[in-house]
Amino acid sequence: MYFITRKQLVCWLLFFSFFKAFSQDITVDFEGRVTNDNSILSEVIVQVLQEGKLLTSFKTDNSGTYNVYLPLGHEYLVSISKNNYVQKYFTVSTKGVPSEDASMKFPTITADVDLFKYYEGVDYSLFNEPINKFYYNAKKGNFEYDKAYLKEKKEAMKHVKEQEKEAILAMRKKKSNSPSIAKQTPNRIDTTNKTEGQRLLAQLEKEEQQLFSKPKNNNEVQINLVAASSINSKNVIDSKISALLEKYKQGVTEEKQETDQVIIIKRIVVREQEAWVYEKKIFSWGGIAYFRDRQPITASTFNIETSGK
Repeated sequence: MYFITRKQLVCWLLFFSFFKAFSQDITVDFEGRVTNDNSILSEVIVQVLQEGKLLTSFKTDNSGTYNVYLPLGHEYLVSISKNNYVQKYFTVSTKGVPSEDASMKFPTITADVDLFKYYEGVDYSLFNEPINKFYYNAKKGNFEYDKAYLKEKKEAMKHVKEQEKEAILAMRKKKSNSPSIAKQTPNRIDTTNKTEGQRLLAQLEKEEQQLFSKPKNNNEVQINLVAASSINSKNVIDSKISALLEKYKQGVTEEKQETDQVIIIKRIVVREQEAWVYEKKIFSWGGIAYFRDRQPITASTFNIETSGK
């Protein structure tokens, strides 16, 4: 049987403490830009969770660019969201880096974002799961993504795009039959005095042209990835929480919103000076999704954390 001496134990503990503290200074860095059909998106909400707890939340700038720096030794979930667009997220594991590699500067990962615009009737349940997964590859001594997983998601996204085309055609047909534009000559829109119906039709025509146009890279669908910067994150979080504390009482408040396509059960949880917004979305096509502050969570997490206990 092997016994370690007190001196050896102290040295080991000192080394472990030093490595743990040092590893916090080494980060895995992401950078990129958020777009929609090659148009830059600004004011996109970015949230980073570390082991399931919100680490930072903020908005992208006018150029749509962002950066995020993730310390070693943790599991992360990074998501982006914007009104009228479909929320996406990906995971990063910075665990498993050996001590001899923990002192090196890893190459920055470029992850551009192309958000899907939301259309009613389209099945977006694909994005209830991470769109990509990053991890440390011990054989290569570097970080990489799960190539097989990403390939599978890309193929699935092509089917989502096909559904979007059908949704746009259906919306255009519906708007074309609207009484407000029924008397207008097809394919001619009065740009000087548009009614609301004409404006919607013009927008649908523009979106249809973008969606049906041949992409620059024929066999690729832009992957929905994001990285984030923690600059000004505290101000964003404080402002959001203050608004919720002012509007809602302590405990759990439930609200309900309903359309033809989705029923949203919203629960606002307020405890002391903290507040969270939970949502349960029941889609007409049968899918159910759960969120905490727009972050995907499981049904059990939703039920436990909003039980009021």
